Amino acid sequence: MSDMTPPPEAEVAKSLRAAQAAAPTGVTSVDPDQLMAMIQSLQGRLATLEAERDAGEPAPVVSTAESLRDLLRVHAAHYPQTDHSDVLRLADDAVDAAKNSLESGDGGVLHQLADKLVRAMKKVDPGPGDHHYFRQAMGFADVHLHDAADQLKPPRAPAAEVTSSQPPAKIIEGSVTG
Repeated sequence: MSDMTPPPEAEVAKSLRAAQAAAPTGVTSVDPDQLMAMIQSLQGRLATLEAERDAGEPAPVVSTAESLRDLLRVHAAHYPQTDHSDVLRLADDAVDAAKNSLESGDGGVLHQLADKLVRAMKKVDPGPGDHHYFRQAMGFADVHLHDAADQLKPPRAPAAEVTSSQPPAKIIEGSVTG
């Protein structure tokens, strides 16, 4: 069994003094130019990461709406005897709404268009048979477009720049600021 007695007070004080002597001088010795350079470097890295993210693949809400529109176009091409103009117009509107909702973060209009698309598609439903483009488009309009609209997030507010027209604050050694 090990000894559970605390170390002598003098030994603890000695180790604390050594740790305090080895520690940095604290917040009263901040170099404002170095801090500003670090903040600007972080802002630059953030801007680079956001640009890379924006240059990547299209957002799920936009690609879902585009896929829906493409499926409906292919289906309409296979069945030219049926007037698909209303459905195709709504599909184009859904793509535009998806792009707008991506900027605003609000998918309400997209939900409404998806519901209108489902109703319009039921009017031109080809009936039983192997109509896989139509069935897949119906799934996109009825389920996937709603799910993609639900995943929208409001856009991030731009980070405020850290600048001042005033000279840096004078920091007095040993003072407590804040």
